[in-house]
Amino acid sequence: MRMFKKRWPITSILYVMFFCVIVMPIALVTFLSLRAYTDILLTNITSRTMQTLEQVSYSIDQEQSRYIRTSAAIATDKDLISLATSYHRSNESNEQFSYSSQIENQIKSYLHDMPDFVSAMFVYRDGGAYFFEGTHFHNINTRINVNYLKSTSLYKKALQNQGRVMLFGPDENKLIESGDKYIVSAAIAPQFEKSFNDVEMIYFVIQAKMFENLAESSSNQNGSFIILDGNGNIMLDTSKDKNNAIEKKTIEGASNKKSGHFETNEQGGKMFVTFMTMERTDWKIIYITPYDQMTAQVKQIYTFIMNVSASGLILFLIVSFFLVRSIVGPIKSLIYQMNKMKSGSFQVDLDLQGPLEIYSLGKTFQNMAVRIQELIIERQEQEKLKNRAEIDALQSQINPHFLVNTLNAIKIMGMLSKATNLVEMTDSLIKLLSSTFHRGGSYIQVSDEMQSLEKYIHIMKVRYGDRFKVEYDMDASVTNTYILKLLLQPIVENAIIHGFYGKESMGIVKITGKQDNNQLILTITDNGKGMEQRKMGALLQEKKVESLCGIGIANVKDRIRLNYGEAYGLIITSELGLGTEVVVTLPLLSSDPDHPPS
Repeated sequence: MRMFKKRWPITSILYVMFFCVIVMPIALVTFLSLRAYTDILLTNITSRTMQTLEQVSYSIDQEQSRYIRTSAAIATDKDLISLATSYHRSNESNEQFSYSSQIENQIKSYLHDMPDFVSAMFVYRDGGAYFFEGTHFHNINTRINVNYLKSTSLYKKALQNQGRVMLFGPDENKLIESGDKYIVSAAIAPQFEKSFNDVEMIYFVIQAKMFENLAESSSNQNGSFIILDGNGNIMLDTSKDKNNAIEKKTIEGASNKKSGHFETNEQGGKMFVTFMTMERTDWKIIYITPYDQMTAQVKQIYTFIMNVSASGLILFLIVSFFLVRSIVGPIKSLIYQMNKMKSGSFQVDLDLQGPLEIYSLGKTFQNMAVRIQELIIERQEQEKLKNRAEIDALQSQINPHFLVNTLNAIKIMGMLSKATNLVEMTDSLIKLLSSTFHRGGSYIQVSDEMQSLEKYIHIMKVRYGDRFKVEYDMDASVTNTYILKLLLQPIVENAIIHGFYGKESMGIVKITGKQDNNQLILTITDNGKGMEQRKMGALLQEKKVESLCGIGIANVKDRIRLNYGEAYGLIITSELGLGTEVVVTLPLLSSDPDHPPS
C-alpha cells in the first residue's frame, strides 16, 4: 500500500508508458507496409490493364480502319455511283435489273472478305433508295424507311461532313430493329457533281465482331468495358449490371484526360477505372474493375494483422488509461485554475495530487497566486493615491494672469461706461470663479457645465468684442449626465484666442453633444484659421497655459485618461484656413461618481 501512496517521479511514469507504447509502432509499421503493398498491387494492376487497353485499342483501330476504308472505297467508286444513279434514273425493268446485277457484283467485290457488313443503302437525293443485302447471312432486319433515315441526326451529321466516313454506335442506331447489341452503322455523302450523281448518302449497317469478341472476353473476367466515340456517345457497354449513376460518373471522370486511372464510389461499391484514348479516331476505351476483387488478398492479410494489433492496442489503452489519468488529472486541474487566474480571479482552490513534480508545481502556483493577489492590492492602493494627487493638483491650478487681465478689462469698462456692461461682466466673473473654486466634487452635470461655459464666453466677448458667436446643439438625453468640471472651457478658449486671432470675418464655435453606444460624444468645431500637424502635437503636450484655470488641452486629455481610462479621450482634426474640430469621447454617466446613490 505504501508503494501506491508514494508520489512517483514523472520520469518513472514515462518509462512505464514507453514500455506499453511499443504496440503502437508495430501497428503503424504494419499499416504502412500494407498500404505500400496495396499501392504496389494497384500499380501493377494498372500497368497490366493499360497494356490490355493498348492491345484492345490496336484491334479496334484495325477493324475500324477496315470499316472506314471499305466504306470510303465504295463511296469514291465513280463507276459504282454512276451505276446506282443510272438504276435510279431508269424506268425500264430490264435496264434496272441489269444495273442492279452490276451494282451487286461491284459491291461484292468490296465486301467478299468483310462479313461484318450486313447491308448497304444508296439513298437518293430526290427520294427512294437502292438496298443491297450483305454477302453473308445475318438475322437482322435492315430495311429502313428512307424518310425516317433522312430525319435522324446521324444522317444530318454525315451530310455536314461530306466525303468523310462517320461511324455511329448503338445510341444512334435505334432505327435498326435488332436484338443484337453490337450493331454499328457507317454513313458517307459522296463528293460528286449533282448532275452526274443522284446518290446523296450511302448508309452501311455493320455487325461489329470486334465488339462482340471484346464482350465475350470481358464476360470471363471481373471487369467490364465501355467504349465512347469522339463525341462521347456509347459505342459499347459490357457491364453486367448497368447502373446509370456509375456509368455517368465513370464517363465524366474519364472525359477530362486522354488516359489514366481513378476510383469511383457508388451504392454498388467501389470501382477502379482505367481508360485511354485512341489517337487516330479519338475514341475512348474505359475498363471498370470492382475494387474489392482487386484487393481481396490484401484485405485478408490486413484483417489478420489488424486484429492482432487491435488486441495489443486494447491492452495498451487499459494500462495507459490509469497511468495517464494519474498525470493528466492534476495538470487539467492546474490549467483550470490558471485560466481562472487569467480572467482575474485569484481565489485558487487546488486539490494537490499526482506525481511528485506535478504536486510541487501546484504548490508553487498556489503560493504564487496568493503573493500576486497581495501585490495587486498594494498596487491598486498606490494608484488610487497617485491618481487622486494628480487630479487634485490639476484642479487646483489657478492662473493669476487671467484674473489680472479680466480685472483690467472691468476697470477700462468702468471708465468708459457707467453701468450695464460693468455689472454683467463682474457678475459673470463672480459666478465663473464660484464654479471654479467649488469643492463639492470633481463632477458636474452637462447642463451646469454649459451654464458656466456661457458665463466664460460672455467675459470673452467683452474682452474681444463681438468677433465670434457660439452655437449649441445638445441632445436632451445628455444634459443630465455627469462630466468632469472645466472639461470644455480650455477647448473653447483655444478656439477663441488662437483660432480667431487675426481673423476678419465672424468666428463661429459649434458645441454639440449626443450619446452613441453608451458613450457621451462632445464635439467643438470652429471656423478659425486651423493649425498644422506639428502645432497640434505641441498642443497635446503643453500643460502650462494662460487660461482661466491654467488647464490646457493636454491637461484635459490627462484628466480624461486618469478618471475614465485609456478607452476615452479626445481627437483633434484641423486644416489650415478651414478650422479645427475636437471630438471628446466620455462614458455616459447618469449619476455623480463622487456621490453614488445609496
